[in-house]
Amino acid sequence: MNKSKIYTFFSGIIIGLGVVLPGVSGSVLAIILGIYNDVIYLLNDSTKTLFYKIKKLIPISLGLLCGVILFGNILIFLISSYEIQIKYLFIGLILGSIPILNKQSKVSENSGSNIKYIVITFLVSLSLFMLSDFDLIKYKGISTSFLTMLLAGFLYISGKIIPGISSSFFLMILGMYDYILNIISNPFSISIYEFVKLIPFFIGIIIGLITLIKVINYFLINYKSRTYSIIIGFVLGSIIAIYPGFRFEMPYIISIFIMCISFYFTYKLGVKK
Repeated sequence: MNKSKIYTFFSGIIIGLGVVLPGVSGSVLAIILGIYNDVIYLLNDSTKTLFYKIKKLIPISLGLLCGVILFGNILIFLISSYEIQIKYLFIGLILGSIPILNKQSKVSENSGSNIKYIVITFLVSLSLFMLSDFDLIKYKGISTSFLTMLLAGFLYISGKIIPGISSSFFLMILGMYDYILNIISNPFSISIYEFVKLIPFFIGIIIGLITLIKVINYFLINYKSRTYSIIIGFVLGSIIAIYPGFRFEMPYIISIFIMCISFYFTYKLGVKK
């Protein structure tokens, strides 16, 4: 992690905002900001002590907490008041990240093979989105059983580690998005009883962290080009999950301009990197 502490702190805040907004992957934002690979490699570096890793991750962890706790409620308010504009803003960010991901995947080296992975994962993402509209895979109420909470924790952290996979999307399928969002946005307001119910959720997060970070690190080292091609497919698919539609009305027209601006700044950030 060669970035300054201030940069990683504010990067954590932005990633934290991605945690709150459904359909947006916080790990994609980490790639846009240029810190994703650094974090994955650091966590898997056996030559570094646990104390060293914790010290290096403190700035981004604090930023992440601030993004979720301090700004999460603000973003929730903005979504409720300016949902169309906020969603187009993030669509611009996601589209602007594609050139960054494309550069990482080095598609030109093996374009046919890599495009195949992009198409397959895009179709998988599209299928998951379409399935989420069917009531038969949704819980009719919030289930807080051990296995459900364990699965929710695993899926939640999956969206933070695997770029293009939205944990919010999976939580919505489980019918637990609002429940979990309220807790992570207001952690100090939960009772002891609610905290105990969340223990399986935290266990799922820990299991996901231990297993998925090693898996991602393995693929980034051994199959970097294919891995980033797969990520591109999931990222393109994630746009569908947050696309609010379009009408020839002023809020939508303004949103298109917002999307273009966010795309431009993200693209320029990628070019500089």
